[in-house]
Parts: sequence; structure tokens; C-alpha cells
Amino acid sequence: MKSRTNLARRITALLSGLTLLSLTACSALSQEEEGGSGQIRVAATGVDSLPFMAVLQLAVDKGWFEREELNVSILSGGGGGNTLRTVTSGDADLAITGSPAVVHAAQTPAANLTVIGSWMQVNDFSWITPDQGASLEGASLGFSKAGSATELIVNGVKEELADKRLTSISVGEMGDNWVAAKAGRITAGWAMHPFVTEKQEEEGAKVLLSARDVIGDHPADLVAVNNDFKEANGKQLSAFFRVVDKAFNYVVREPEKAAKDLGPLVDVTPEIMATALRQTPELETAYSLKVDPQALRNLSDLMVGAGEIDEPIEWGSLLDQRYLPENARADLDGKEG
Repeated sequence: MKSRTNLARRITALLSGLTLLSLTACSALSQEEEGGSGQIRVAATGVDSLPFMAVLQLAVDKGWFEREELNVSILSGGGGGNTLRTVTSGDADLAITGSPAVVHAAQTPAANLTVIGSWMQVNDFSWITPDQGASLEGASLGFSKAGSATELIVNGVKEELADKRLTSISVGEMGDNWVAAKAGRITAGWAMHPFVTEKQEEEGAKVLLSARDVIGDHPADLVAVNNDFKEANGKQLSAFFRVVDKAFNYVVREPEKAAKDLGPLVDVTPEIMATALRQTPELETAYSLKVDPQALRNLSDLMVGAGEIDEPIEWGSLLDQRYLPENARADLDGKEG
């Protein structure tokens, strides 16, 4: 009789354990469906070279994402289409990369992604040369690769400065362009801060062309999200952008402190980083999530002018701004958010 009682107790305990395990599994599944884990995989171009991308790692290091119960991991993308493919394939949830590539992808339904906003709102692209006597007349300008933001900018500059008889050639990244310029293969190569500042201070580089002076502002990058991830993780996306907004504000309000954090992340000294932030055009506008309708229209005009798209972009339809902080949203084509 005693053994039967013990057996009954063991069976009851086992059933209770299975019930608890089942409930726990259901709870975990429910959390996963709702994005409860808070995991966001971000693919970004230039995380190790561009401070406006490195702010993501800064926010991770300071624990700002963690305070929002987010587990953010950052993947360094290879630029444009390469970065976006990590999102369309499901290897990343969010991509921040060159505007032309994002526009093309977003207009392809099979890509399964949505554009949320813009990143780095001013045109910080310059072309630098080691030749102090260099002239824009007949200059050869390096860009990264076909279909890139730098090629789009070069084409826009060539059109605006047609009398200068400019030519352009695909060279690669900033470092590759600088090497090519020093070797005389091109007159000047593309660069952004802090690379511009570093080469000015250490190697006497000359800014031959500031693209902003010729074609105005446009966002360097756009932010795109995988649609499946977006549908399951709306609250987490909103929290992500709240943290980004905090990180950008930190750079704008405390640039000297931010320079000490950002310098090591992009492999320059804090002093050079501080100077680079001071030299960045309109820092408060640049380091902001605030969508700039005129900058977007300018991007659209550049793409139409270069023959990359046939008609101007309807930004109000293309962008889903609902996950941005309210003060970062803009009225686009009569539609806000």
C-alpha cells in the first residue's frame, strides 16, 4: 500500500512538472512572437570608420539599449546591396546603408523590407587630394563602386559642373581612394569625417571639392527593416530609435565627451575626432533622426538625373515613420508618419 502511495505521488509530480514545462514553453513562444526577447540585429555600413554609425556601438557600450530591454548586435555591412542582403535574407533585422540601394530594394516587393527613416541628414562627402596645386578643372574623382551613394554624388557634381570636364572612376573605400590619389591615379578621392580631418592634420590633405557646396544636402543613408521582423517587434523598434535619438543628442550636446568615446571606435585619436565633429556641417542637423523633406527630394532629383529611377520618389508612401520619435517625423507629400 505504501509503495502504491509513493508511486501515485511520483506520477502526480511528473504530471505537474510536464504541465509547468508546457506552460513555460507556451509563455516563451508567446514572448518570441511578440518580440519579447528584444533582440535586434543591425547591419550597418561603416561602423568602424564613420562616427554617425559608430554611435550604435557607443549606445551598446553605455548600456542604453539594455536599459530599454533590447539586445542589440551590430554587423558591419559591406555597403549598399551587400548590407541590405543581410536583411532580405533574414541574417539581420535592420539595415542602415547607402540611400540609392535602399530605394531600389524598397521598390522591389520580393525584398520584403520597409524604409523607416533617414540617417546622417547632411551631405558630408568631400573629395581630398595630396596635391596642394590641384584644380577641379579636368579633375578625375574617385568613388566607391557602381550604384553607390558616392557614384550618385559624383554624377550630380559632374552635371552641375559640366564646364569643369570632370571624370570619375570606381576605386573603392576611403583608404583606397587616398592611396590612389597619392599615386596619381586620380586627382582626388571621396572621404567623410573624421577621415578628412585625419588626412588634413597628418598628411596635409587638401579638400578639392565639398559636394554639399555643389548639390546640397541629402541623407547619406536610409534605414530599412525586414517586414516580418517589423510586424512582430513594433515596440522594440520604437525603443531602438529612442536610444538612437539619445545617442545623437549626446554627440550634439557633449561633443568633446562623445569624441573620447567615438575616437577609439573609428580608430582615430579623441583630439582628431573632436575636430572632425566641429568640422561636420551643421552637427545638430547631421546627427539627428529628424526626417528632412527637402533633403529627400534632393536625393530623388539626383537619382532621376542620374537615370537610376524614372520618376520622382513618393516619399510619403515609401517611408513608414511610425517607429521614429514623434518629433523626428515629417510631413511628406501631405502625409505625416
